[in-house]
Amino acid sequence: MNIFKLILIPLVVLSINPFFAQKISIGPEVGINLIPIEKSALGNNYQLGYYFGSQVKYYFSENFALSSGLFATQKKKSYSHIDTTTTADPFAGAISEFMNPEGSPPGGGTEEADVYNTTNGVASELYLQLPILANYEYKKINFYAGPYTSILLNANRKEVYESESTAIDISTFIPSEYSALEGLLNGLTNNDPESASYSSIDGLATIDVGVIGGIGYRIDKLNFNLMYSYGFLDYRKDKKNNSTDPHQLVQFSIAYLFNIKIKQKKDSEKEINSSESNLGHKKHKNKYDLGIK
Repeated sequence: MNIFKLILIPLVVLSINPFFAQKISIGPEVGINLIPIEKSALGNNYQLGYYFGSQVKYYFSENFALSSGLFATQKKKSYSHIDTTTTADPFAGAISEFMNPEGSPPGGGTEEADVYNTTNGVASELYLQLPILANYEYKKINFYAGPYTSILLNANRKEVYESESTAIDISTFIPSEYSALEGLLNGLTNNDPESASYSSIDGLATIDVGVIGGIGYRIDKLNFNLMYSYGFLDYRKDKKNNSTDPHQLVQFSIAYLFNIKIKQKKDSEKEINSSESNLGHKKHKNKYDLGIK
């Protein structure tokens, strides 16, 4: 129910606003998102995402307006997790039996080794976003602030897999003059990273809610905007014991807006009423001028 309220409330606000607005502007808007996807000791790593859609702006006066629209926006997140499994380590068992033949069980000892499987990935998420931004304009400089609601449509993932084992590396016992044999053994136990790409929204939150604030500059019908977006919700369905990791990004966009004057209908009605009044006055005057009783 909360999800439907988040979507329904902005739609109700947008449907009411035209009755009170003095002017409406509408047009396409395109831009790019600068997204911090990974934090490190040396700083943040950023990637670019796309942003496009249609903007609608309701003017209540020369300075105050309400901006909204529907936009396709790309957001990204990096993730990493480690799975631990165990596997048999035959070399460890053989070495243990060789070093201590009397203490080894019949048939040789059985040893186990831990295997750490690491997955590093980036999820590129496509959202349909509906912002509701209060807008104040002063000398062609615009200030924006307000909430947004977005729905996840799709997600493309790129992942890299690595495995690391505590099993004994038999190649370390081979003399250097037998390097060819060492290369063969390394080939049999190759742990080079593997990669994969696929589309899936499994494990990702389908709703994102947050706030947007920014500044813009208008040149006639062109609007240049610089925004900062901060989400309130974690991008995962289940963050488990991890801290909240919301979507954050810096956005630069250009919009081309056409003005629609919604007071034209009222003005035309006044002209029609005025014409009918004048016509009635003329008829009334002509009646007495002709001497008709």
